[in-house]
Amino acid sequence: MKPLLVACLCAQWCGICRDWRAGFDALAAQLPPDLAVRWAWIDVEDRADALGDYEPPNFPVLAVQRGGDLLYCAPLPQQPALWLRVLTELARTDEAQAMRLARHTADAGLPDLRRLT
Repeated sequence: MKPLLVACLCAQWCGICRDWRAGFDALAAQLPPDLAVRWAWIDVEDRADALGDYEPPNFPVLAVQRGGDLLYCAPLPQQPALWLRVLTELARTDEAQAMRLARHTADAGLPDLRRLT
């Protein structure tokens, strides 16, 4: 199975995002070691050119991609346990489930995360 690319889309000016950074970084240590995950913190203002027309509806946004398929893209509260549960479930989805998820999140308008990291 392809590894996940997990991105937190935030803005440096956002106090909530700045406060959340340590929690996001701590998630990497909490995922089971058998799950292949690459982590990225993406400042939407620094990467505005690569994001194109994408505008986060709120902060922070959790975006999860496997290969070229966007599996999840939505704002989530800064609750490490919630993010951990979502990420663990996404990491364990098979290819067929991933394709169903990708179809539902394709309208998020987020470009390929691999271009942003």
